[in-house]
Amino acid sequence: MQPEDQSAYRKALNLQLDEARLAVHQRNDPEAIYLASLSDALELLITEEDALFDRYESNYENRLHFLSKASPKTPETLFTIAELRLQWAFIYLKFGQEFDAAWNIRQSYSLVQDCKNKYPRFLPVKKTAGLLNVMLGSVPDKYEWVLNLLAMRGSVEKGVQELTSLQANTNPVLAMEASLILYLAQGLILQKPQPALAALAQWPDEKHTKLSLFLSGVLAIKNAESEKALEFLNAITSMTEGLKITYADYLLGEVYLHKGEYQSALAAYQNFLKLYSGENFLKDTYYKIAICHWLAGDERTAWEFIKEGRTSGREYAEADRHAARELSAKELPNPLLVKIRYATDGGYYNTAEQLIDATNPEELPTEKEQTEFIYRKARLYNKVNRIEECRQLYLKTISMNKDNPWYYAPNACLQLGYLYRDEGDDKQATVYFKKALSYTRHEYKNSIDSKAKSALDQLRKEK
Repeated sequence: MQPEDQSAYRKALNLQLDEARLAVHQRNDPEAIYLASLSDALELLITEEDALFDRYESNYENRLHFLSKASPKTPETLFTIAELRLQWAFIYLKFGQEFDAAWNIRQSYSLVQDCKNKYPRFLPVKKTAGLLNVMLGSVPDKYEWVLNLLAMRGSVEKGVQELTSLQANTNPVLAMEASLILYLAQGLILQKPQPALAALAQWPDEKHTKLSLFLSGVLAIKNAESEKALEFLNAITSMTEGLKITYADYLLGEVYLHKGEYQSALAAYQNFLKLYSGENFLKDTYYKIAICHWLAGDERTAWEFIKEGRTSGREYAEADRHAARELSAKELPNPLLVKIRYATDGGYYNTAEQLIDATNPEELPTEKEQTEFIYRKARLYNKVNRIEECRQLYLKTISMNKDNPWYYAPNACLQLGYLYRDEGDDKQATVYFKKALSYTRHEYKNSIDSKAKSALDQLRKEK
């Protein structure tokens, strides 16, 4: 990639999308087409603006038509078509067009195989192949029939290997994009945010972009480091150039909720609602706003936002499905358990421990609340490395959960699997990962199943 293209690519990752497009607008080579398409894809994925969708889809179809007529089909052409197909698979998923998304994933998969067979030394295709392997390898079991129907296979372990192999590539653009995808997979699929976060921390300031800072913030929240996430998210919101990431305001709300600073959380959530034009995370945002008012002692306003949340947004994202269940409840959640959860999630462990120590679980009024208390205590002890105690509490959670459609037991199984995996006991790890998959009714089934399946895939590859 030429220096001017590297500059345009960096502008795209910094969400200076008009500048990135302008740098390549008079060219029709594969690299220019890729950069223009990436700019369109990022804008649609971030803004979710329906008004842009038809115009950018037309751009996409025109680019595909142009590339499909190229002769001969160079590796760059095959790679670019595969990349465009994959970009639009994510867009179609975001906009709820699942059939179109599946079709584009299948087409991208076929093009990658074709490129690998014809040009085995062409390294860039490993990036596309790596991402596809991670995606397909973590598909929950209930969707395996779709992969079989479309004749696709994936392996998270193989995908990680392919992406890792590109990190030292002399092409800085290829190395950077492969690294970002790898860190995303490590943190959100393999449940290892710490090494991904540590790797990003080694990047010099001049290498970071809005997207890399945003990923750092997401990983910090995932790693229960809300204070560190706050630094990344504030850095993003202070950057005036390029497209605004409105989802950063949503994450700021999460961080302040973890801290117990409810007025700051409310301001961030309200700013998200004001600027966001999509339909995802609306139910969860209204629910979190209600929770902020509830924990701040304003029950009347909490119920107002509960009622508004019931008719807002859609139930596509898992956070929204969970929120929808909570929004339909006739009572607000136990404030003590909510505070313990958020303090633990944010890494405010002393606060969580003080709340736990001051609580008698037998005085909690319902079986669900008693089960959740044990689960929350297990999560805290897991975070502070009181491993044997948390192991026993996870087992108690499983016993107390019984066959109820709560996510406490399946996630307890998942966490036990991780504990045994990290101790080198693959046999017991396998038992608990499979047990996590066995639960059929809970609101986090897709994500827990995906993580358990990915972990099992890793264990099989290591044998």
